Amino acid sequence: MEKLLERFKRFKTRERVLLIAAIIVLFYIGIDRMAITPFLKSITETKERLETQQKLLTKYRSFVTNKKQYETRLNDLEQYYAELKDKFLSEKTEDIASAKLQDIVDELADKIGFDVARSTVLKKEIINKNPYLIAISINVEINDINSSQKLQSFLHSIEYNNDILLFIDDIRIKTLGLSAVKGATISSTFTAIASIEMEKKS
Repeated sequence: MEKLLERFKRFKTRERVLLIAAIIVLFYIGIDRMAITPFLKSITETKERLETQQKLLTKYRSFVTNKKQYETRLNDLEQYYAELKDKFLSEKTEDIASAKLQDIVDELADKIGFDVARSTVLKKEIINKNPYLIAISINVEINDINSSQKLQSFLHSIEYNNDILLFIDDIRIKTLGLSAVKGATISSTFTAIASIEMEKKS
């Protein structure tokens, strides 16, 4: 220690001032890194947590305020689902539901006087897992259509079916001429909602 003091005394006044200033700067840098910076970081993190909690509290208050409105909306949706549920296909497996949809479309076409030339099951889409609901689709091709009125009746029987909820997703009509209907061919995709009772997939 004495040797350090002797060396320090040998420095000129200007050098002593610069050395002391450098020591003070290093001292403050050390304090900043060890105490001030972590403290400021902690304050920032605390502020962010408080802001997040404030946002959650605001959302919670909004939910409490509009609770009755949400409950009414939920009841309406549950009632709407209950009404639609009766129009879903209800089968034990997806394959049985797809076959049932093909049978329904065949019967509707037969009532109009159309013969289904080809019916293909398409990829299924999971709508909900509990209860297990899927959208099943089939592509149907009907040839030798001889009446636009019959075609209109057939499509109407699909879209406005009172027993099963059916959708026409796509339809393509090929005719022999610019305005000819006789001999036309339609290729259409029909979709129904199926509720699978036994076989459930994760």
